[in-house]
Amino acid sequence: MSSPADSPPSLSSVIQKLLDKSPLDRFVKCVVDLTSVPPYKAPRVALLHVRFKEDIPSIRAFSDFLGNQAANYALSRRRRDAYQAQMASAQNGDVSAAQELSRAVRKAFIEFRQANPSRASEVGEVLAYCVAVHHLQASQLIAKMALKTSNNMPVYGLDGIHASVVNGELNVFFLESKLAGTAASGTADYADSVSGFLKDDGQYEHEYGLVTSLGNLDVLDPADKDLMLNYLDVFGNPNAPKRERSVGVVCYSEVKHFANKLEVDDGPLSKHEDYFGELYKGDLNRHFTNLDNQLGVKGVDPNKCMVYLVAVPDVDELREMFYESIGIASLDSDVPLTSPSAIKGGKI
Repeated sequence: MSSPADSPPSLSSVIQKLLDKSPLDRFVKCVVDLTSVPPYKAPRVALLHVRFKEDIPSIRAFSDFLGNQAANYALSRRRRDAYQAQMASAQNGDVSAAQELSRAVRKAFIEFRQANPSRASEVGEVLAYCVAVHHLQASQLIAKMALKTSNNMPVYGLDGIHASVVNGELNVFFLESKLAGTAASGTADYADSVSGFLKDDGQYEHEYGLVTSLGNLDVLDPADKDLMLNYLDVFGNPNAPKRERSVGVVCYSEVKHFANKLEVDDGPLSKHEDYFGELYKGDLNRHFTNLDNQLGVKGVDPNKCMVYLVAVPDVDELREMFYESIGIASLDSDVPLTSPSAIKGGKI
C-alpha cells in the first residue's frame, strides 16, 4: 500500500510551492474587484488606487513598498533562495548578504535601463507582479527582468508569466504593464500590446520556451517539475489543458479625482479615502467602454482579457520615487507621462 509520500504531486500543491506573498492591500486599495464584475461582462476591469494617510495619497510609502518588492520580481527563485539561505546561516550579526542582494537588484534594473533607455517602465512591471501575486494568487513562473537585458530576449516581450490553479485547472496569466498619463491612453497601449502578442505565434512559443528552460521551475523537485512541464511544454504537449488569460496592469495619473478633496476635520479618518473611492467607482462604465472599444478595434477577444487600473496622483512622481527607493537615478530619457497642464488644471 502506497504512503502519502509516494503519491504523485497535485498541480495545486506544486503551484503553491512557487507562490510569493505580497501585502499589496496595505498600500493599494481595491474599490472594484474582478469578482464583483458580472461574469458575462467582458473585458473584466478592476479599479485600484494608492491608499491615503488621512487626506494625503501615500505615494512615498507605496513607492518604497514597490522598491522592496523589486527583488522578488527581478531575481530568479533559485537566486532568491540562495540569498535567503545565506542570510539565515549568517552569524554574529553579519548582514552583509543583505547588501549583496541590494546590489544585485540595482544591477538588474540598471542593466535593463542601459539596454533599453527609452523604456522607463520598471515600476509598472513590479506593480504587475504584486497584483498577480496578491489578487490572482498566481505564482511567478519566470523572472523576466534579467532576461530583458539579453540580446535573445525581445525588448517588448511579456512583463511576467504567472500561474494559478482553480478547481483543479491550470490558469496561465500573461502580464502586460503600462504607465500612462491617463487611463484611456494606458488601456489603448495595453490593447495594442496584447493584440501584437496574440498574433505572434513565434513570440508565444518563445515565452513558453523561456519558462520551461530558464524559469523558476528549476527549484522544484523532479516530480513536481515534470508535472509542470507536462502542462507548459507547448512543443511536446501543445494541447495540454490550461486556461490562458492576458492581464493588463495600467498605472496612471488620476488628476481630476485626487484634486477633488474634502476639508480636513475631526471626522472619521477614512472619509477622504472613501470619498475618492466613490468618485473613482463612478468611472467604471467609462473605463470599461474605452477598453472594450480599444480591444475591438484590435480584434482581441475581450473574454480573454482582464485589466487592473491603478490610480495615483502623478505616475511620473511615483516612477521617480521608485528609482530613489532602489538606489538608481532617473534619466533625461524618462519622458513625462502626465502633462503639466493636466496637473495644474485637474484635467483628465
